[in-house]
Amino acid sequence: WLKPFRLERHRTPCSRDCFALSVLMASPASSAEPAVVDEQGLARAPNLEGSAEALVVEGIPRANSLIERAGSALKTAGSNLQLQRANTLPTEDGSLRHAATMPMTFDLDAARPCCFGLWKVQQFAGFVLGLGALLILLVARPMKTYPLANGMLGLTVMCACFWIFEVMPVYITALLPMVFIPFMEIASSEYIASAYWSWISMLVVGTYLVDIALEHVHLPRRVALALLLRVGVVHPAALLACFMGLAWALAMILNSIAVTLVITPFAVSLMNAAEEQACTAAESARERAAEEGATEEARVAMEAEGRRGVEQVHHFANGLLIGIAYSASAGGLATITGAIPNYFLAAESSIAGRISWLAWFEFAFPISLVSGLLAYLVLHTRYVRFLTFQGISREVVRREHEELISEIGPMSRDEVVVAVVQALQIVLLIVRPFTISAWISSPYGDQLVNDATVAMLPALLLFLIPSQARPGEALLTWPVVHQKFDFGLLLLIGGSIAISYGFTNSGLSVALGDLVAELIPK
Repeated sequence: WLKPFRLERHRTPCSRDCFALSVLMASPASSAEPAVVDEQGLARAPNLEGSAEALVVEGIPRANSLIERAGSALKTAGSNLQLQRANTLPTEDGSLRHAATMPMTFDLDAARPCCFGLWKVQQFAGFVLGLGALLILLVARPMKTYPLANGMLGLTVMCACFWIFEVMPVYITALLPMVFIPFMEIASSEYIASAYWSWISMLVVGTYLVDIALEHVHLPRRVALALLLRVGVVHPAALLACFMGLAWALAMILNSIAVTLVITPFAVSLMNAAEEQACTAAESARERAAEEGATEEARVAMEAEGRRGVEQVHHFANGLLIGIAYSASAGGLATITGAIPNYFLAAESSIAGRISWLAWFEFAFPISLVSGLLAYLVLHTRYVRFLTFQGISREVVRREHEELISEIGPMSRDEVVVAVVQALQIVLLIVRPFTISAWISSPYGDQLVNDATVAMLPALLLFLIPSQARPGEALLTWPVVHQKFDFGLLLLIGGSIAISYGFTNSGLSVALGDLVAELIPK
């Protein structure tokens, strides 16, 4: 899906490799500025000051080391979004996030010959495949024992085709079960509607509100910089371990997607600084050679060494970005709130309410830990083991820290309080099964409090505690939530749960189980 977009070539490869994530991470701290369109129809990011032509030092391309970091609406990702198709990538922060999940919808420059200019060929093909599969299964009815399962299977295939080919926005496609399942007489509208706003949805809201607060006060970035400053000269192995360990730990208590989006732009920024460091060292060596009257052969050798240094930074940057993604995925395995698929499993009717946050953690934590360690070992072998690149100097990390201080100021009470609220949420999720739920129950012994309630309690406190950095505001405000919370995610989760309900009510789950059982040799 990167095909509709173009990036300026003199930036680092890590900028290009991380484009999908940096698009998603466009910070909504301020209103976006309109893009400037040049004569080639390309929109240049408006907030990159002092842009300079790439300097060429004896065959070593490098970006001007004095380029200012982006500082407005795209301040965390702007340094990686240099050139875009003017009409393809929107400049509004919320639209940028949606463009990363629905590239076909936002690729307005592409030819749309189908349905009066509404669809691309791929979208029309998805419509035909999805609707065709539904009609074929409804007419052929291959599952004779469970007739309703045929329609449910057709609806599932149609939703999958619509999601893959983006026939409609992915969040609207999630509403198809709400329409089709009642008409197919599989389940009532009331029953299916309950899937779209269940306790799982409230658990998502509670955990995401705290995630947004952490991102809003830049706490993960400040913690990472503090760790790196204590180390001094950061060796690549230590840098990889720091970022992967931070992503793994945060994904357990936050969400793997949110953690990746928060940490990746910071990692890209550090890699850009490391590239500048390597280019500066290569240029300094060349200048010294010229001053000392070195031979032509010696100068060529120095230039080759400089190129190797820059290439090794690029190589390591690729491994670092992959490591963040791998470790966040591994950390997300450990808790119900760590990854979106975990929500779906927790909402299954057969186990809903039986698996608590603590029970999941006790089972999945060893798997998560082993997965994270194996990912680090593999990436260390592939991207770090044979490097001669000595790492990032303390001066580079110090500049990043000074930039953070200039953006949001020194450590304030806001970060501390948000960290305490996050810790409170974790503690409540851990102790809830054997304390709160045991104390609060119905006269018949049924539990009245589950994880959704205890996750929501700390989130509400964020709207009641005053902010020190922003007088007159709470730690978290509704405009910030409105900008950063992807409410379409609730529809996506609800649609998946509704399909799960349909599997059970139509008998499709039993029919598929019987089919698999027949394939197993006895």
